[in-house]
Amino acid sequence: MNTALIVAAGAGSRAQLNQSKVLYLINHKPLFMYSVEAFLELGFKIVLVVSKNDLNEIQNYINPENVVIVIGGKTRSESVKFGLKVVQTPYVYIHDAARPLITKKAILEIEKSLQFHDAVLLAERLTSSLKRVEHNELSSLKRDAYVLAQTPQAFLTEKIRYAYIRNEDTYEDDISLYQAFYPEEKVFVVYNEDPNLKVTYPIDFQYVKMHLEKEEPMRIGHSFDIHQLVDNRPLILGGIQIPYEKGLLGHSDADVLLHAIAEAMLGALSLGDLGTYYPDTNPQFKDINSMRILKEIYEMIRQKGYIVGNIDSTVYAELPKLNPYITQIKQNISKNLNILEDQIAVKATTYEKMDAIGEKKAIAAEAVVLLKKV
Repeated sequence: MNTALIVAAGAGSRAQLNQSKVLYLINHKPLFMYSVEAFLELGFKIVLVVSKNDLNEIQNYINPENVVIVIGGKTRSESVKFGLKVVQTPYVYIHDAARPLITKKAILEIEKSLQFHDAVLLAERLTSSLKRVEHNELSSLKRDAYVLAQTPQAFLTEKIRYAYIRNEDTYEDDISLYQAFYPEEKVFVVYNEDPNLKVTYPIDFQYVKMHLEKEEPMRIGHSFDIHQLVDNRPLILGGIQIPYEKGLLGHSDADVLLHAIAEAMLGALSLGDLGTYYPDTNPQFKDINSMRILKEIYEMIRQKGYIVGNIDSTVYAELPKLNPYITQIKQNISKNLNILEDQIAVKATTYEKMDAIGEKKAIAAEAVVLLKKV
């Protein structure tokens, strides 16, 4: 049996959260538990190094029968050293809890390599061109000679513990420390072809959520809206005022096109309808500009980790003729949503003089919106 020493004691300040990033919930499970469960399912002993400030909350998720908790130090190196003191198995895998996508396949590949080597590095091949800038001079490097280090990094326990106990310098990772103490020994590299991102910045959380929650990379929403034409109201469509003898009746400015687009966005993510957020019983929203509604809904979508892929919309009106205004409407939507005009389709058609629309009593709009995960 081997031990996984999982380091979960960092502050994670770059994540810009109001809590430790290892406690960030995905599927109602804190980030660190994904690593803990991956190793437990393979029969590993677990040493979990945590911050003293997070101890009480972390204990709510941990079974003390199969996980030993150690309070970490001021630095990652100090935390690893404290954790190594309680490791009792011949081999130890040192892993960052901020890498929740670690796979059993990668762990087992490392295990095979430890049969022949005392130190194993899990690494990612470089796919981008590699450059070096020094003293404002740029040079090109052969990317095949370089890798991106990941965790877990696995070792013969006594060797890495010896190095940590005697170490007084700062190293970027455990392999670097090992090589400093054992410069003649070979470190075997296992190449990982699966995602194993270290969660560091806010955008990283959206990436791992997509993988762990198995969210579809695209969502589609649809909406239809209709408003009555009345006297003494301006006609607002697509955020612009269109000359006409009547306007649309509504609690807001009654921009039926923008309402359909905004509600289609909400529908794509199952977030309800416009009335949920802008009820017509609230005087605060009397005559509200619908472009403001659209921008606020889109900001809500962005916070959920999605952007607009494209908008396909149709306005149904007998009069006025809208073709002269369609380019301006697209430009207005494009500017306010910060998307390209070729991501927006606005079409206009009549109802062939049928029903309320054909009798010039109403104007309707329909929209389909494609959202993409980012």
